Amino acid sequence: MNKLLSTLCCTLMVCACEAQTMRVWMKDGSERQFTVSEIESVKFSKEGTSMDRINQEIEQFLDNWNTAMIAADTVRLGAMMDDGIILRHITGMTQTKREWLEEVASGSMKYHNIEKRDVVVTSNSFGSASVSFTSVITATIWGSHGTWTLNGTMRLVKRSGRWIRVELSPTTSSPVAFCLSNS
Repeated sequence: MNKLLSTLCCTLMVCACEAQTMRVWMKDGSERQFTVSEIESVKFSKEGTSMDRINQEIEQFLDNWNTAMIAADTVRLGAMMDDGIILRHITGMTQTKREWLEEVASGSMKYHNIEKRDVVVTSNSFGSASVSFTSVITATIWGSHGTWTLNGTMRLVKRSGRWIRVELSPTTSSPVAFCLSNS
């Protein structure tokens, strides 16, 4: 098993956590499934990936995301999200990725300023990361203008060398309908 785990560290391309198991796609295209406990001890050291570098990449991802939201750059936003993501407003309303991007493109969801605070990467394994943060967002959403503070935990996976947003669990005490994801 140790030799297999060492091989995984060197040949891993993409992974996806599903409950207590992890699907791992190998460079040769094969897929293997392991329990999380079987792979917990495997490190990124053979590939030279450190947590500092991962933290920097995730901070950059968040900066790029915020810039794209303010610019209403739906092409860039679309490329930064998993195609199957379901976006959930804090009111509970859900939208598909396509529906949300259409709202941003039409201007019915306009983001004026986004400030990120307290970014903490809470877990990382095999090209996936969980990050908690606070965003202070000034926006006009369906005609309602305001500034709201949102706390969230986002899950990202690395695909083809790029971080992709696959989930975000937001919390806020504000009653505004703000589009965030939960897959």
